[in-house]
Amino acid sequence: MFLGGHANAMDTKGRVNVPVAFRGILDSTYNNERVIITRDLLDDCLRAYPMTEWEIWLEKLRGLPSSNRTVRRIHRRVVGSAFEFTPDKQGRVLIPATLRDHAGLSKAIHFAGTNNTFEIWDAEAWRKETALADADSFDVSMLDAMGL
Repeated sequence: MFLGGHANAMDTKGRVNVPVAFRGILDSTYNNERVIITRDLLDDCLRAYPMTEWEIWLEKLRGLPSSNRTVRRIHRRVVGSAFEFTPDKQGRVLIPATLRDHAGLSKAIHFAGTNNTFEIWDAEAWRKETALADADSFDVSMLDAMGL
């Protein structure tokens, strides 16, 4: 399970170290360091999926009607922007310019664990997002329905 947040710096070529803790989870839980990094479905960040989780997500997507406009948009936004990576010996991945541009990534990067995936944010965008989440109220009826 990917937990917590980790700060890292991206170099001028777009390489960034995947946090050691996250690489350890990829190795110990998934027995595979390969990840799919793609645009997040809702937020201006990137989402990284271990290969097993990506395959589960794709299987769910395959079960949806391709004639549905929302399903086609998900395919275009998420699947169409996905890249497969294996961290190099230093633990780095090279994030393509298209993904860097989408997430507005600069030198300071924030990795956020989100259970079975992790997000990659520009550090300043992450700060604003978490400040917004702190300021917004949660949908209490939804929390009640979820038993939280």
